[in-house]
Amino acid sequence: MNSTYRFTKDLPRTLLYLLLITTSLTMAFPLLFMFLGSIGTVQDYIRSPWLPIPSAPTLNNYLIILDPAKTDLWKWVINTLIRASWYIIIPGIVAVLAGYVFAKLRFKGRDAAFTFLLASMMLPGIVFQVPTFVMMARFPLAGGNNILGQGGTGFINQWPALLIPGLVHVYYIFMMRQTFYSIPADFEEAARVDGAGTLRCLFSVYLPMLKPVLTVLVIFQFVGVWNDYLWPLFVSVGNPQIRVMALGFQFLQISGNALKGLPNTVTDYPFTFALATCTILPLVLMFLFLQKYFVEGVQGFAIKG
Repeated sequence: MNSTYRFTKDLPRTLLYLLLITTSLTMAFPLLFMFLGSIGTVQDYIRSPWLPIPSAPTLNNYLIILDPAKTDLWKWVINTLIRASWYIIIPGIVAVLAGYVFAKLRFKGRDAAFTFLLASMMLPGIVFQVPTFVMMARFPLAGGNNILGQGGTGFINQWPALLIPGLVHVYYIFMMRQTFYSIPADFEEAARVDGAGTLRCLFSVYLPMLKPVLTVLVIFQFVGVWNDYLWPLFVSVGNPQIRVMALGFQFLQISGNALKGLPNTVTDYPFTFALATCTILPLVLMFLFLQKYFVEGVQGFAIKG
């Protein structure tokens, strides 16, 4: 009787675990496929396209990608890290300050201003691409432009075009505002009784509680900047010195056959798989390192007394 009851009780959990394991293996299969394909040859891929198991595993594709004499990989990585750090720090500071203002401070027009910000999220980001490009190209007194923004190229093919747009991220402001709302006001009131000012309350009281949410912001921003291809293609394609990872790998994929001595008629899938592996590996490692805080930030956190 007890064994039957235990079996009936544990059956839903067992089925749930089986479903989770099956789903995980299904999602991991493309990663396994990509890695196995990257250490094989074109012939290995053609011979077994369902799962390209290499007959003689080789790291030749990775050695070509990592060779400074053949590619500018490390320059692309540095450029991307500079851009990612900038877009983590500045929008992060703006989101924390704006979230605190909209959640904890009371002033006339606060709700109207926040509603206006939220309304901007209704438009897809691609809508702003062309106007933003024109703004960068017609920026006054930059790139040979006169005071009216004419006569030159503005910030096109220069660092400011990769660093100025998108410094205010409405979604992160909204996320921070909701997080501040979830924190009881007792903490700030106690700090103000001890003589703390607004900035002291923000950075000494609230900021340590925001670690999980800030981790989510860091991961989202880093992944977005690391994979950003379209905007760098618009504004930096003419300057190899500021080329970023996604754009650089696109050019490297095109020139891969020449680096390996293959004719242009051959589609080198293993080399493409190696590029994809190099692109995704830093993101996977970062997520594994920060997954604890990421889960807490997504689920929300409880204030323990």
